[in-house]
Amino acid sequence: MTFGGDEETDVPLGRVGFVKGFIGGIAADEPRAVLIGRDVLSAGGSAADAAVAVYFAMSVTLPSAASLGGGGMCLIRDHETQAVEVLDFRARPPSNRQPSGLRPVAVPGNPRGFFALHAKYGRLKWGELLRPAENLARFGTEVSKALAADLRVAGRMLGDDSRMWGALKGDDSRLIREGGFFDQLELAGTLGRLRSRGGGDFYSGPFARQFAQAVRDSGGALDYDGLRAFVPKWGRPITVPFIRGTNLYFPAGAGDAGLIAAKMMTMLSVDDAYEDAGVDERAHLLAETAERALAEKQLLAQSGGSVAGDDTVTEDRAEQLMGTYSSERRRPVQGAAPAPVQSVLEAGEASLAVLDWRGSVVVCSVTMNRPFGAGLFARGSGVLMAAPPLPGREGESLSAMILSSRVGSRVFYASASSGGAVAPTAMVNVAAQVLLDEKSTLASSLALKRIHHGGSDGVTYAEKGTPRPVIEGLVRRGHRTALVERLGNVNSVYCSTGLPAEIIDCGAGSDPRGLGIASSSD
Repeated sequence: MTFGGDEETDVPLGRVGFVKGFIGGIAADEPRAVLIGRDVLSAGGSAADAAVAVYFAMSVTLPSAASLGGGGMCLIRDHETQAVEVLDFRARPPSNRQPSGLRPVAVPGNPRGFFALHAKYGRLKWGELLRPAENLARFGTEVSKALAADLRVAGRMLGDDSRMWGALKGDDSRLIREGGFFDQLELAGTLGRLRSRGGGDFYSGPFARQFAQAVRDSGGALDYDGLRAFVPKWGRPITVPFIRGTNLYFPAGAGDAGLIAAKMMTMLSVDDAYEDAGVDERAHLLAETAERALAEKQLLAQSGGSVAGDDTVTEDRAEQLMGTYSSERRRPVQGAAPAPVQSVLEAGEASLAVLDWRGSVVVCSVTMNRPFGAGLFARGSGVLMAAPPLPGREGESLSAMILSSRVGSRVFYASASSGGAVAPTAMVNVAAQVLLDEKSTLASSLALKRIHHGGSDGVTYAEKGTPRPVIEGLVRRGHRTALVERLGNVNSVYCSTGLPAEIIDCGAGSDPRGLGIASSSD
């Protein structure tokens, strides 16, 4: 597989094998996309190049969560400048000028968002990064377990609406099943246009006008002006000083998930609280810090504030919040925002984490705002449209984080997650274990049973299979508990010694609860 470029080496830049030895690591929610991203890393592509290729492959293989009609957010660390940035391309609500009788759809963000990511941080040619996705759509692919699982949910939710199914129904007019072969020729045409003309063509000019009309012809409310006005936003992250001379970074301005995760991680590290706690107290700690973070979110919302930087996440504030914490008794806080648990399969989201051999990192979360979005294909384009975000809940699940050295250039950890309101707490469950427990590995931290607090409902949720002593410890401390199947999907990359380093100890992990894979090879 060739990805473009003409650098003269034994293997040219852009061809698999250009990078000798360690190529980096990658984890995402759909296996075929991960394999494509792995080839991009091997061909000398940057973390941004691999993220672009993985996303567009998922737009074909997992349209229920990653369609071109959706939106998302990326957190990026560049190995040369050591700068960390947030790229916000969430799908926007439609304009208020919606004709009656048309189904509301979101203004897509993914094509222009990933185009912006490549324009700033890409190394290989844009067109070659999209070619594998275009080929998957044109020549067909098998239905993966991940898509099949979403289709089973969608069959219950969306019924027999003929505008919905497009290529997802077989010759027998029934939903395609796992292992079934399907092609998406209309989507291949759209991807081919994006490949040859860039992401901007989707938003302005003749094609954008045709696309907006195709959405309307299919029963959706989207106007050309809304498409043309869409621009991704670059911003600064929330920055949190962490242990042993490191900083944690979280997305600011792309919903509240970054704020919740930042506050939880800061509280868990106060006076080595998580590190020194026993197994049953750690579950208690996770619930208590989650509830306090949700209360802070609600307080900020009521005051009309917004998270523009790191001024709301400080060690002093974390110590104040933990001042009411008791290791032996639950002490509820007032005014926690709701964080409802929903099935991961009913979230319509996906995430990816990529580390390249130089130490650049990209972690992204994308969403359709519910499985299969608005349940409508734009006629002739193969693009499934996202549902509009619910008011007040835009980006609540777009969770990501990066850990790197405060002085110097080493990156240690990066993660992204999905699962609705559970996403930030799921990500923290894993990060706290792998970063604050020296005996843990990334694999064991991903596999560990998770805890989530529902905020205003006052319930502490635990995954089925959580050890009995942990549940008993929660009940003894006054928690009202409920068991659920699973809490979130997390994808991570981790270098225990940091990267770059002479001795490389890096790996990638995809959540065993999900149906994705990870690859980290040399």
